[in-house]
Amino acid sequence: MKNKLIPAVLLGALVGGLVSLVDKSTRENVVSGSKKVVSFAKNPDELKNQFSSASNEPSKFEQIKEEVLFWKDTIEEIRRNNPELEQSIIDAKDTFMKYRDQKHLN
Repeated sequence: MKNKLIPAVLLGALVGGLVSLVDKSTRENVVSGSKKVVSFAKNPDELKNQFSSASNEPSKFEQIKEEVLFWKDTIEEIRRNNPELEQSIIDAKDTFMKYRDQKHLN
């Protein structure tokens, strides 16, 4: 008996792809994506320029890193300028922790 798994999976993928093309927006996206691929295949320099121009923008990682550093500096400044606030926050945390521990014991 011949293994029929791979051909069945491929046939299922083909049928699923054809069924998904019933939706008009999906068809339009496939057509526009195909046109982009053909365009980039004919003009590979265009694709290269698109990637090199995108590298001038900061990456998501860099943006998140900058945001974290900003908030770290802001919190440090608040801690330096308001030691009473820091102590109040620590006391509130301790109160909540005691309440939580008591609730778990009951």
